[in-house]
Amino acid sequence: MNRLFTKMAFLLALSLGGLQLHAQFTTTSAKNVNPGQQSGVYYSLPQTMLQLDFVIEETDYEEGPLSGYASIYFNMDEIVEYNTTDYQLLDVRMSKIASPDPNATFFVSISSGRGGSKAVFDILPNGIIRSVGSGNALVEAEETRIEVSEPQPAVCQQETPAQDFISLMTSGKTEAQLAREAVDKINEIRDARFKLVSGYYETAHNPETFNKMFEKLDEMEAQYTSLFLGKRVKKTVVKTIYVIPSKEVTTQTVAKFSETEGLTSGTSGMGSPIMVQTLPLNTTAAINAPSQSAVESMSYDNKLFYRVPEMANVKVSYKNNTLLEERLVVNQLGALLMAPIANTKMEFDTETGQIINFKMQ
Repeated sequence: MNRLFTKMAFLLALSLGGLQLHAQFTTTSAKNVNPGQQSGVYYSLPQTMLQLDFVIEETDYEEGPLSGYASIYFNMDEIVEYNTTDYQLLDVRMSKIASPDPNATFFVSISSGRGGSKAVFDILPNGIIRSVGSGNALVEAEETRIEVSEPQPAVCQQETPAQDFISLMTSGKTEAQLAREAVDKINEIRDARFKLVSGYYETAHNPETFNKMFEKLDEMEAQYTSLFLGKRVKKTVVKTIYVIPSKEVTTQTVAKFSETEGLTSGTSGMGSPIMVQTLPLNTTAAINAPSQSAVESMSYDNKLFYRVPEMANVKVSYKNNTLLEERLVVNQLGALLMAPIANTKMEFDTETGQIINFKMQ
């Protein structure tokens, strides 16, 4: 009897010991990891960050050095009276960036038991998990290359700048004399252009030469008239705002725009607000996923978290007008679920956190 009891106790202890060794990995929310905790690895699932590129036309108005005499020779409606800048919102473009989600960052602790599962973690430099291979073999995953487009330089469209008249302004002549000389020069240019068009010079020019001469005369006139009327310099610039959609806040004020101040990020600037509304389409509503509080407060043995992303309608609006509206995958609006780590191979989509390849050993 004693021998039978001893044998059963030994088998039970061996069985329990085997279970303990098998539960080699424990996944915990990174928010609950204590400093100096046992060895392990951190990994993150990606969240969707929206990149909004606003295309803005900036017009710089520069007062001319002889503007005080402009009313004598020109129409006052055309005069730039002071230096200022106007802004016009032309367009907005939207793209997505996958970044580590601080609310979906986990610590996987590894026990020191012998005979348990083995796993190889493949994690990107930014912390986003790419694959996990259990057993002795690695996951044969192709190298993932993320192409990041280089920021495009601003495209400038501006009028021909005026010539440097510093030497004339310091020649000792009065402003009235300089104004008279500039007007005389303008009249000479206009006369030359009229003679060119009317055929006064009796010289045949091919169309290309004629156009170049005509454009040069226009350029010279613009240089002189800018001394009175000032300059209007236009350029097109691209300014970028980054937005992280949230489950809790579906509509966010991400920037403000003013025709006199331009674009400012956040809510503190001048002008009318630019709103981003993210409405989930409930594509993951049927999934009975654990709550965020359960994810953050509990530990899970031999399991890893992955994500089923959500589709959403994203709308960018300004002054009650829709600037842009698209349907996108927004990761953090989806569901966090668990997959077994023991004796499995898994590949994750590094853009969404979804499992794209799952194989049992």
